[in-house]
Amino acid sequence: MPHKVILQHSKANLRKRLMLGTVSLSFILISTLCFIGHGILLEMEQAFEKDTFHRHAKHVLARIANDTPLAAMSMPPDVVLVSMGNTQVYPQQKPLPTLLSLATTVNSDSFFALNKRRYYVKKYTTQQSPKAVVIVWQAYELSGISSRIINQLTLAGFILFGLAVWVAMIMSAFIAKRFEKANQTLEQLALQDPLTHLLNRHALLASKHFNLAHGALFFFDLDRFRDINDALGHEMGDRMLFAFAQRLKTLAGPTAYTYRYRSDEFVIWQPDILQEDVLSHAFRLLYDCRDPLQIGNSAFEIGCSIGVACLPDHGQRPDTLVRNAENAMHRAKKLRLGVQMYSDRLALNSTIKVTLRSQLRSALQNQEFILYYQPKAEIGSGRLIGVEAIVRWQHPDEGLLVPALFIDLIEQSGIVHAFTRYTVEQAVAQIQSWSSQGHFVPVSVNLSAYNLMDSEFIPFIKHCLETTNIDPALLEFELTESATMVDIEVSKRVLTAFREMGIKTSIDDFGTGMSSFAYLRELDINTVKLDQSFIRDLEPNSRTAKIVESIVSLCRNLDIDVIAEGVETKAQAQLLTKLDCHFAQGYLYGKPTPAKNITTLMQSSFSNKRRLSR
Repeated sequence: MPHKVILQHSKANLRKRLMLGTVSLSFILISTLCFIGHGILLEMEQAFEKDTFHRHAKHVLARIANDTPLAAMSMPPDVVLVSMGNTQVYPQQKPLPTLLSLATTVNSDSFFALNKRRYYVKKYTTQQSPKAVVIVWQAYELSGISSRIINQLTLAGFILFGLAVWVAMIMSAFIAKRFEKANQTLEQLALQDPLTHLLNRHALLASKHFNLAHGALFFFDLDRFRDINDALGHEMGDRMLFAFAQRLKTLAGPTAYTYRYRSDEFVIWQPDILQEDVLSHAFRLLYDCRDPLQIGNSAFEIGCSIGVACLPDHGQRPDTLVRNAENAMHRAKKLRLGVQMYSDRLALNSTIKVTLRSQLRSALQNQEFILYYQPKAEIGSGRLIGVEAIVRWQHPDEGLLVPALFIDLIEQSGIVHAFTRYTVEQAVAQIQSWSSQGHFVPVSVNLSAYNLMDSEFIPFIKHCLETTNIDPALLEFELTESATMVDIEVSKRVLTAFREMGIKTSIDDFGTGMSSFAYLRELDINTVKLDQSFIRDLEPNSRTAKIVESIVSLCRNLDIDVIAEGVETKAQAQLLTKLDCHFAQGYLYGKPTPAKNITTLMQSSFSNKRRLSR
């Protein structure tokens, strides 16, 4: 499944995160400030007390130096103990052994606690006395003052905290608004095609408009848009895409959703349409799209192919509907149907082709491709005049596969040249085998445009003729119209080389292209194979009959043989004879069959040894 663009509108979440972040940061800062402030205050209190006690200590030390008795009336009020060495000298009437013991053991210039009271001790040395003087003061409990100060700081902090929350709310609203605006811009960039201003592929795959009971998805692909780009330039191509997109949006109507899927591919999702109305709606879109499109001073007719997938029969998810509609579009484009509804058979073919694509090279190496031969006959007598070599794939798992399943894959792969050489070698070997049995029947092999562009193909054919020593007139190459018109000069050069070697050429599916008669003028060919679409609709005195008669007459005047393809009934054969067409190929004369069956057929024919004069 293709990836989706999921846009989350998190305006409320952003505000919550901003608020929480700001409040948390403010709380941490205020708590840190209170903690550090409390510590600083306690240190300042202790420093203030020490300074006061040291000033009082000078008075005590002076009295000791003058041998003045230490009386309570003359002592600083905070002094609770004075000792010299281990002897208590103040107060004399109240021994304090516990306090004296602690005072002489704790570190000098420090605070200590005793009986839930704080004391400060300091040792002094004087020149008059060899013994150290220890003075102990009762320290004041200043933590209450600190607590009051801390409380004031905390109150101020919470006021600042409230201001921070208020500021956070304002900032979050401002940032969220900017975020929402930026998000809308990003959403537009992510989900809208910049050229056509339609919703793009990401918007289609992320759409929530598919949760319905029924609907239809129309997949459009412009025909020959690359030719427009090559001939008129990409700027004109972009203008044409924009104009076509606007037309498509108008044709879709207000209840439908129009998307540019990629390049020259568009999608319409029609949610309010019943399945029985889908095909008629698709053809109406097809015909409306073909109306001339005005771009500047020029008008262009733009054709398209449409694939259709319906909900819920062909899928319920956007990606499934798109994939199935695209498969149907490719079939419509390939067969020039205009519109194609998706079916399970298309899905099966698509799945098989994906598997076969990876097995082409090994199949060629294992010689899994075999040749079947379909007879060409003279209508009046039924005489065999030649056979067409048609490739089959004897797949080890899928069985015998027809060319429609793998020929396109081969032409798109890197083995097309090796594959053609293989089929030519097999056909030449069969000609050699039949010739050795006295059966001289021409065998035609199909070529593609890629073979005409292969500079090594002509030398390869010459080598085959030299090594097998077959009559070159027994080898014929059939080319489709699209193959011959890839590069008309290359086609003329290759066909001339074939004629010089004695090899005949024919144009297959004649009449299906727009330049069919140009081939008759430009190319030196031997045979025209009239496309089976003419034969299928062939009726006496019909327009088709008149067209066939004209083609046959023209080819006769140019000394070109005509073979009608797809002849299945005697009525068709009889009408062709009346129209002066005397050669045919189709199920009436035989289906593609292995070479041994053709050998049996030739052995039962009295005229199979006659060579074709041309």
